[in-house]
Amino acid sequence: MKHDLTLAGAALVSGCIITGGILIGALTFSVEVPFAPYIMVTLAALIVLGAAVLILSCRTRGDLSLR
Repeated sequence: MKHDLTLAGAALVSGCIITGGILIGALTFSVEVPFAPYIMVTLAALIVLGAAVLILSCRTRGDLSLR
């Protein structure tokens, strides 16, 4: 039995997008955020990872709704 990782991938992508938005909003209002560039790069990598999990979980499930 394979685990369905669709929810985990969606939660990872949406959580990273929300966190990135909060970080960009803080930087817009000149709030000093330590290591902001490194955090942004990490969030971008996590978004790519979450998208890959979503794609792979849909492929293994045999869902053709992505087309």
